[in-house]
Amino acid sequence: MFAEQPTVPVSEPESARVLIVDDEPTVRELIAAHLRADGNVASGAASGEDALALISRKSYDLVILDVGLPGMSGFDVCRQIRARTDVPVVFVTAAGNLAERLHGFDLGGDDYIVKPMDSAELNRRVRAVLRRRTRPGVERQELEGPGGIVMHPGAHKVLVNEEQLNLTPKEFSMLRLLLEHKNEVMTTDDISTAIWGYETFGQRNFVEAHVSRLRSKLAEAGTSDVISTVRGVGYVIR
Repeated sequence: MFAEQPTVPVSEPESARVLIVDDEPTVRELIAAHLRADGNVASGAASGEDALALISRKSYDLVILDVGLPGMSGFDVCRQIRARTDVPVVFVTAAGNLAERLHGFDLGGDDYIVKPMDSAELNRRVRAVLRRRTRPGVERQELEGPGGIVMHPGAHKVLVNEEQLNLTPKEFSMLRLLLEHKNEVMTTDDISTAIWGYETFGQRNFVEAHVSRLRSKLAEAGTSDVISTVRGVGYVIR
């Protein structure tokens, strides 16, 4: 399942409590062993029901969640997790096609790892998600954009001409990033790294799909041509 790769020491946040949700004991323990070797505290759950029961009783810093669980799927589990807590969720999948990943992000997932996974990649993605979660900073009270856009980051709310706009967590993060960097062109890799913690390495259609859906929602709300494409470079809000 894992390819052997040398581990490069990186300064990261302190030990994290990670819950691994997978119905295969061997897979759970293999992931747990790599996470423990990287300084984390890892425990496991064999089903979505077991995971939800644990999350209701204990506090975790991260959940690694297999999409293909028997019974309650990983997507169903994520939906219920998001109704209870904002703990980061990293999906593990054997497929990893674009439609599946977009669905997972729409449900509030923070990242994806595709099987067979590489141990170094696993640790780096976990670190990246935890780093974004613990990154210090002052919360902006309000962000304004063209076409009557007003974002309240702390309340996780976007208004267009005083009407609330319904965005997925990743669409919200993308709009926030572009508003925070208004008049600055953000490349595809800039966006991917800031929101998902890794570069696209040529998978431009992945970021483009999110931009397209965000544009459609803004247009439906009555404000179009907000996000401009700078051909061959990236995207910008002016």
